[in-house]
Amino acid sequence: MGEVRRINSQERGQLGQLVDDRSATDALATYYALYHPVERVALYAYFPGRASPSGFLAIAQTGWDLFRPMAVPFIAQPQAMTALLRAGLEPHRPVMIQLPIDQRPWIEATVELSEVQVLELLRLDPAAYKPEINVLVVEDASPSGLPRFEVRSGEVVRSAAGVNWSGGRFAEVYLESDAEISGRGYSRSALSAIVGRLLADHKVPLYRVEVEDVRSQAEAHWVGFRKTGERTILAQAVLRV
Repeated sequence: MGEVRRINSQERGQLGQLVDDRSATDALATYYALYHPVERVALYAYFPGRASPSGFLAIAQTGWDLFRPMAVPFIAQPQAMTALLRAGLEPHRPVMIQLPIDQRPWIEATVELSEVQVLELLRLDPAAYKPEINVLVVEDASPSGLPRFEVRSGEVVRSAAGVNWSGGRFAEVYLESDAEISGRGYSRSALSAIVGRLLADHKVPLYRVEVEDVRSQAEAHWVGFRKTGERTILAQAVLRV
């Protein structure tokens, strides 16, 4: 019978043996397990009756949602997933959870899901990257200090691309756009700019796009992103009691 234990910052290094830091599909879990600021993440490890863990759950405070932490499980067994969620989640407190789509059935008896999105994981192919120079794109910084590029009209941000997180090898980007400027190329220019910055910093850009967002996928493909074949769900989760 396995057990779950919260691990401290000095112990988090042992989680590195569970992930492949060269894998785009492991990159999200790798970041939260090893690189997210220690004061903003709680890590729970599953120990299946031996000294080394076989999986973990990260509960992280992020700038993406100030009220709902991000829950990122990394485990290969449904029973261990249940144990981790029951140990790490608080009753009645919603979190945002992200995990591979094929693991969704593992959690539905333990948490109530809402606001479900299915996301396609894209990875930049450096050989296909197309830099695009647009004088309207200006560099800024997010409140966390990560790079961000914006297209403004006066004081209004029409499009912006930045970094959700940046780990040892990979960095995940985001793109925000005003629907009114669709078709003008602003989004593509901002996305191209943040990709160029990450490549200069020797990071491999990743990008998650809703599977039904054909326009965003087309823009990402133009910049040089390609599908990895990995799909995840992002949803609000509340522990069932």
